[in-house]
Amino acid sequence: MLVATGPALQAQTPVHPLDQLSAKEHWAIYDALQASGKLDSTFRLLYEGLKEPTKSAVLAWQPGQPLTREATVHLTQGKFGYEAVVDITGKKLVSWTQLPGKQFMTSGPESDAAGGVAMKDPRVKEALRKRGVTDFTHVSCSPANNGYFDLPEERNARVLHVTCGDRRGLISGYGESFDGFVVVVDLTNEKVLRIVDVASARSGLPDGHSPEEIGPTRAPVNAVTMVQPKGATYTLNGHEVAWQNWKFHFRMDMRRGLVLSRVRYVDGGKERSVMYQGSLSELFVPYMDPSDPWNYQGYFDLGTYPFAFGGIASSLEPGVECPEYATYFHSYVVTAKGAPRERQRTACLFERNTGDVAWRHTRAAGSVNEARPRTDLVLRMYMNAGNYDYLFDWVLGQDGAITVNLGATGMDQVKAASGKPKDNDYGRMIANKLVGVNHSHFFSFRLDMDVDGTQNSLLVDKLQTTTLPKENPRRSIWTVNTLTAQTEKDGMRMSAMNAPEVWRIVNPAVNNPFGWPVGYEIEGHGAMSLMSPDDYMRQRAGFVDHTLWTTPYAPAELYASGDYPTNSVAGDGLLKWTSANRSIANTDVVTWLTLGFHHVPRPEDWPVMPVAWHSFAIKPVGFFGRSPAIDIPRQR
Repeated sequence: MLVATGPALQAQTPVHPLDQLSAKEHWAIYDALQASGKLDSTFRLLYEGLKEPTKSAVLAWQPGQPLTREATVHLTQGKFGYEAVVDITGKKLVSWTQLPGKQFMTSGPESDAAGGVAMKDPRVKEALRKRGVTDFTHVSCSPANNGYFDLPEERNARVLHVTCGDRRGLISGYGESFDGFVVVVDLTNEKVLRIVDVASARSGLPDGHSPEEIGPTRAPVNAVTMVQPKGATYTLNGHEVAWQNWKFHFRMDMRRGLVLSRVRYVDGGKERSVMYQGSLSELFVPYMDPSDPWNYQGYFDLGTYPFAFGGIASSLEPGVECPEYATYFHSYVVTAKGAPRERQRTACLFERNTGDVAWRHTRAAGSVNEARPRTDLVLRMYMNAGNYDYLFDWVLGQDGAITVNLGATGMDQVKAASGKPKDNDYGRMIANKLVGVNHSHFFSFRLDMDVDGTQNSLLVDKLQTTTLPKENPRRSIWTVNTLTAQTEKDGMRMSAMNAPEVWRIVNPAVNNPFGWPVGYEIEGHGAMSLMSPDDYMRQRAGFVDHTLWTTPYAPAELYASGDYPTNSVAGDGLLKWTSANRSIANTDVVTWLTLGFHHVPRPEDWPVMPVAWHSFAIKPVGFFGRSPAIDIPRQR
């Protein structure tokens, strides 16, 4: 196991304008906020992240030049939320803005406070006593979701939906939850708004996944060892990576996770820009049970819970979640009072050769057979989001393509069941007295493509059936009709099997050797939302309306459902920005890809579901004059 070390990575002095915040910088932010006189004893920091320099400044920057560093800070104080910008270099507050009507992400202390408000209300304990609870020693309550429908009594208040459970007997998992029981807490005014208590069966303690609970295991497989006797092929300079003609920078962000920037490909000795930046933007998980209180189950995991998770990136276990020979990188999060805390091994980098083939061909009669092995470079992050776990791989290939693989695992959300047929109306029985509830996952990835420069366009290749003349023995073929998206409305595209399209980001000013513009295709075919357009939960996650969105570059537009999706009103984020229908032709554009999948649970998901992989790809189309993989050497 290799751990990246040195001053550029571990603590104190960033060497690139897009480097992640160091521990020293987090303390500088704290000092600047304290010196500003704006803080009182009730403040809670929820997010600190790099406020990026302008794109033009980053592109003009050269190694060794001085850096100007700023940070964006989200915090609550008293009953209000604030957004601050801090000049880290000058250790001073640049701006301090109160944001009435905006809801910030939840925090650990806030979760504890909401649980405390619930347990102090005598109506809560009385309701639990009616459910047979006599010992409250190990009963605890905490916020489970922030489903929001803009009800009058919930406006302008910090409203959390609190669930309770008995933690006795807990080894792994969540213990026994009191299904059908939710306390709606107004944390702003520290009161219980209402109690939802729907009669349901008791599930008992769910199956766990600790070694003690799993029991006897099968015989192990013989060890398969991957080693690199000569060390890694890639080179590192801080968070700058160079490998097999690829060059890129990356950092960890508490909310977005892995952020890849300045992705270039060295072609014939010349660095060519492919993507300025790529990252996850939002994750929305709506559940499909309409009964109260399940109808509130809709999660914005990136916009609401990163602080409660301690940052979305969790520590990776060497030899299990990444190869032993990988290089591991640490990052920092902050406590509610601003102290930095190191999170170890939140990203790993490794080369992977699994025996796959990069290309092969055998000529007639087998006279010439040529094949080349495939090796990929993988940058990985793991995210725990409550009951779900996700692996994110950014995979750079020797063929000039970038693939993003997303692996979903963890535990299904379950509800107690009585064994009657109606229990399967909105899910399936997956364990004794437990129904896994149907749900969907929608990920929004923000992809700021800069193909051979910043001035790009979206071309839509529409594959259409063409009828042939009667004299042709064929009756039809398909042809390609290419359109240039002029406005944001044109840039809203849907993946459809019966109306296939190819989406290319091209540079109209740079032609390949054959006279057509160089470009990269964004290939994604995820499931789309089945909720009706008038569903308020869907309207709050408007990015699910299209597979692909295209907007003009705007530095402040980072999150597909808006900066503050917690208890947000409908129509923020992409829905709001694209309502202006701005021009996207031959300008600096950003694409937003929606990767979605529906999950009908099955018994094989329980107690922990096997990893289910989903992916999309960014592939060169006319960017090169020939296959960039053709020069891979023979296997040594």
